[in-house]
Amino acid sequence: MQHPGTCQTRVSAYAGVSCKIGDAALSAYGELYGRVERTLFAEVVAGQSAVSLKRAYLKRYGISARMFNAVRVSLEGKLASVRAQQKLRLDSLDRRIARGVRQIRNAAGCGRWDQVHQKKRRWAALQSQRAALQADMEAGRVRLCFGSKRLWRRQHYLAENGYTCHQAWLKDWQEARSNEFFVVGSRDETAGCQLCVATVADDGSLTLRLRLPDCLASRHGKYLVIQGVRFAYGHAHVLAALESNAEYTHYRREHGEQAVRATTLGQSISYRFKRDAKGWRVFATTDMMEVPVVTDKRRGTIGVDLNADHLAVAETDASGNYLKAFRVPLVTYGKSRHQAEAIIGDAVARVVAYAREVGKPVVIERLDFRQKKAGLEGESRRYSRMLSSFSYGKIKACFLSRGYREGVEVCQVNPAFSSVIGRVKFMERYGLSVHQAAALVLARRLLGCSERIPRRRVAPVGAGVQVAFTVPVRTRVKHVWTYWGAVSGQLGPALAAQHRLGRRRGPPNPVQAARRVA
Repeated sequence: MQHPGTCQTRVSAYAGVSCKIGDAALSAYGELYGRVERTLFAEVVAGQSAVSLKRAYLKRYGISARMFNAVRVSLEGKLASVRAQQKLRLDSLDRRIARGVRQIRNAAGCGRWDQVHQKKRRWAALQSQRAALQADMEAGRVRLCFGSKRLWRRQHYLAENGYTCHQAWLKDWQEARSNEFFVVGSRDETAGCQLCVATVADDGSLTLRLRLPDCLASRHGKYLVIQGVRFAYGHAHVLAALESNAEYTHYRREHGEQAVRATTLGQSISYRFKRDAKGWRVFATTDMMEVPVVTDKRRGTIGVDLNADHLAVAETDASGNYLKAFRVPLVTYGKSRHQAEAIIGDAVARVVAYAREVGKPVVIERLDFRQKKAGLEGESRRYSRMLSSFSYGKIKACFLSRGYREGVEVCQVNPAFSSVIGRVKFMERYGLSVHQAAALVLARRLLGCSERIPRRRVAPVGAGVQVAFTVPVRTRVKHVWTYWGAVSGQLGPALAAQHRLGRRRGPPNPVQAARRVA
């Protein structure tokens, strides 16, 4: 079975021209591509069909039909992404508005009128945002800012963002709007892509021959040849795709077009070129063969509890018995986007490598942090900053992609009451932290273990304090989670009180020397 996959590397050498001239040719391609894409977007949102505009665009901009198709495909993907994001944004605003109503009511009941005023202002702003978003969705309106809204706003605060004049900002703005272009491929084209043909060199690296648009041929030539392309990850998959395309061409020459289309030969290879602070990078997307799965839950499972500053990992055997637990640091607060991605990748790689070594699947939580982040307004600043920097979506995506590449199964389970169950049943028994105990519950849940309430009705809440709870009345018609929900209701106030006590408690007083009292 095959799935699309993307690999990337940096463009380092050109054939026949210097790196400066080659980079200038790619920049000219990106500038033309961005200009065509922005114009096409304006006409599409005005109600015209992209297909009906094709012939006019070929004549107006001097581009090929394949380049127009690449622009159209890329733009359609961006529009679909924005429409999907609109639904998520509307759901998030509804949650935040509902929470704002509760916060206003609670603050008014306690007589905190200064908070009521500020929360009403925030609530009105959210209502305004929701009304504007709802109007866009009903009208089918899509808003795209080519170059990013963040950079657009910086022109109003030049000095604060390190600009000496508006022209300096304008230079960055124009570069940001022309820093990438897409080359679409097809299985029936040469080497899987007509405009960017890849060949294998003697040393195993790739040579890309990029067909430049006709309007750029007078300045930069008809072709730009990029040498020494080698992908650190996925290079073998690209070579396999090129080999399949060669077999496709040979089979078509021998048996005809209709016969070769009935086979599985040939793979499309699409390329995306993107410029960053260090130069140009090339991304290749093609179908990759699925890696054989090397894990089996009959050997046991590895549960992972995701937290804002670390990953708590717990391992079980095939019967769900505890074997091992460890902690993987994952501090992304205060880091840049690239630093956070590197930290997440290293942490996930460590867990997946261990899972592959022991042959056990990884179990993570199925969470929706949109609801959690919607309530940041009412939490402490420190907690809000930490949770806001917690990239659950990136961690989850990294686990899924890394597990797929390594042949490690990554399963998702419902995390309901995992922290409560871990605190009551496993925290003291195995000397685990509350997060490692929750990871153990997740690992056992994939195995179908029943988490019944133990006879010992005591749970630790921190600082050497334990809380006794009553066992709910058992009836056969109720699920075991019903009982754990009742236990959670009893532990919640105790944990909150302990948290407040620990926050207010200062350092202990020094021990005074004993003295005799007359």
